[in-house]
Amino acid sequence: MTIRLGTRSSKLALRQTALVAEKLQAARPDLDCRIIHISTHGDEDRDRPLPEIGGKGLFTERIEEALRGNRIDAAVHSLKDLPVEDSPGLIVAAVLAREEARDVVVSRSGAGLQALPAGAVVGTSSTRREAQLRAFRPDVVVKPIRGNVETRVAKVGRGEYDATVMAGAGLLRLGLSDSVSQWMDAEQFLPAPGQGALAVQCRADDRDMLALLAVIDDPTLRKATDAERGFLGRLGGGCAAPVAAHATVSPDSAGTVHLVGRVISLDGTNVVEVEGQGEDPVELARRLAADALRRGAGQILKRERQPLKGKRVLVTRAREQASDICMLLAYRGAIPVLLPLIRIEGAGNAPHIASVISDLASYDWVVFTSVNGIEHFWSRLDDGALPKKTAAVGPATADALAGRGAAPAFIPSEHTSAALARGLVDLEGVSIASRRILLPCAVEHDQDAARILRAAGALVVELPVYRTVPEPPAPADLAALDGGVQAALFLSGSAARASGSLAERLSGAVVGCIGPSTAEAAREAGLRVDVVPAEHTAEALVAALEERFSS
Repeated sequence: MTIRLGTRSSKLALRQTALVAEKLQAARPDLDCRIIHISTHGDEDRDRPLPEIGGKGLFTERIEEALRGNRIDAAVHSLKDLPVEDSPGLIVAAVLAREEARDVVVSRSGAGLQALPAGAVVGTSSTRREAQLRAFRPDVVVKPIRGNVETRVAKVGRGEYDATVMAGAGLLRLGLSDSVSQWMDAEQFLPAPGQGALAVQCRADDRDMLALLAVIDDPTLRKATDAERGFLGRLGGGCAAPVAAHATVSPDSAGTVHLVGRVISLDGTNVVEVEGQGEDPVELARRLAADALRRGAGQILKRERQPLKGKRVLVTRAREQASDICMLLAYRGAIPVLLPLIRIEGAGNAPHIASVISDLASYDWVVFTSVNGIEHFWSRLDDGALPKKTAAVGPATADALAGRGAAPAFIPSEHTSAALARGLVDLEGVSIASRRILLPCAVEHDQDAARILRAAGALVVELPVYRTVPEPPAPADLAALDGGVQAALFLSGSAARASGSLAERLSGAVVGCIGPSTAEAAREAGLRVDVVPAEHTAEALVAALEERFSS
């Protein structure tokens, strides 16, 4: 007998499907299990965040279509990623192979969560993990991280994050357990409902497949995960809700289920935790969820309903730079709509750039006012060459420098080029007059930093290493506006200046600009500017947009 198991093509998905095939063949040696790779929309479009192109269903929709269309006989998923309710015509026929439910910490230094220094950047794209991180370590910086298991581990290794928290089961299945810095206690740092378990879907009317999959179904595990997922479902929460649950089943004949459930605000300050046991997992989940709601869980979940949820937000940044802001928006429930109005390219004049960089050791400071400047400057450096001291205009620029082994010696509290220059003048005092300062920049750039430094007596060399070029929107990109947008974000003056043709189409949208100079360029292009954050970062811009929609 041949059965076709449908799955995505990621390493983890294939490994999980192979585990299911092994279980089936152990129970039925005559089976021929064929693994069918199904490319989903989410696999094909890796540059944009999931909500921009349709959300989690992008990784399951085509697989479920193949199942309904009889092109496969069963589909393998991570149970925690499936909705609590069965998809129409389909059923979860087997739950199995929970190797681990716990979360793990993967850190660059090997330190566990408690040993991370204050201000450490910890990556997660789970609201449940974010909330618990803030509760246990309110002094760390929690930032969204995307990518498969291997990608997230690699980002920590490269220094883009100090640590990340993720499900331990995926690391075990991929043979990456050596990357684990700490296994979190399952009762202290509660996992997601169903975490670590595999689910096998089949057609609800396929009696043969239902009977076959029943052989590998783990009744004890199903009892535990039914309680966990039932708790989530009774609260009305989905995969993105800050809800955690973990159940265990006693080994005796009664099979008593012990369930701990937790609802926690994203800032980690408000927690409702319930605990109980019973023989019926559905009744237990109902009882504990009702208890949690009586104790204020509903109010927490209501407050955590994201003000940007479902809002279509236009992002005008260059395509190669848009990932972070799109990820921030998606993390907050928005639907980013990418419409690049500019592109970034090298400035040319290679001999001049090479000549200046060859004398790098003579400069006391190399000052960066953008990530673009860092990328195009570093691409010209010899391996191992580093500036004496660097300064960065803001956190993103500082992170880019740190990732290249040149952590900045100075970052101003106000993230503008003028504040950066004034801060350097104050830092150096009278010595500024003897300092040689290299300023990698765009061909057309803000002159404030160079002007302030020169006025203080410093010798400043401006080195154009990149240029910003207007990018006429492609018809396919413009088509994304046909559904309308509720907001539009501009993170540079060049993008704002290139937006003139969109002014009419954006007349009803909330327009946000990262700083005053970008806002001025947007107004000159005919846009009404509604939001300018006090701190000039992408994170602050998204937060200000949330505040606008909240009010």
